[in-house]
Amino acid sequence: MISKKTLEDTVTIGLKKYNEMEMILLKGHLVLEQLLNQLIYAHQLDGKHVDSMRLMFGKNLELVMVLDRRLLKDEYPHLKEINRIRNKVAHELFFDKYHDDLKKWASDVLGYTPKTINTKKTYKNHVVKAFSWLAGILTGTCKAVEAIKGSNKA
Repeated sequence: MISKKTLEDTVTIGLKKYNEMEMILLKGHLVLEQLLNQLIYAHQLDGKHVDSMRLMFGKNLELVMVLDRRLLKDEYPHLKEINRIRNKVAHELFFDKYHDDLKKWASDVLGYTPKTINTKKTYKNHVVKAFSWLAGILTGTCKAVEAIKGSNKA
């Protein structure tokens, strides 16, 4: 399992080094998927059994919602949407409209749209901030669940 610190650094520092939006999208999605995995493990489920299920992003998200629907109630639509966008980019040969979808997603996550969203630098920074925001939420939620589950053990 990748440490939370490594995942945080990847999303806050690592994504900025990429120039291609496809790479930012794929790597950001991967970080969120790893954080969803850690949130599942925080619930103290049988890790080997969960791993053997080979769940992908969408199923991990649904499992988290089954475990506790309140955890990601506000973030759920954003996580669902970024998975939809990523899957379209990864699996459709001619999905070129993803830029508009990605800009809208980032603006929805952050709650605002910069006036200069159509410049490459602003677009990139806005998307990286959205991934960072969601990664922070997932990390904090994971820590809270670990604390609660840890105190239940005692």
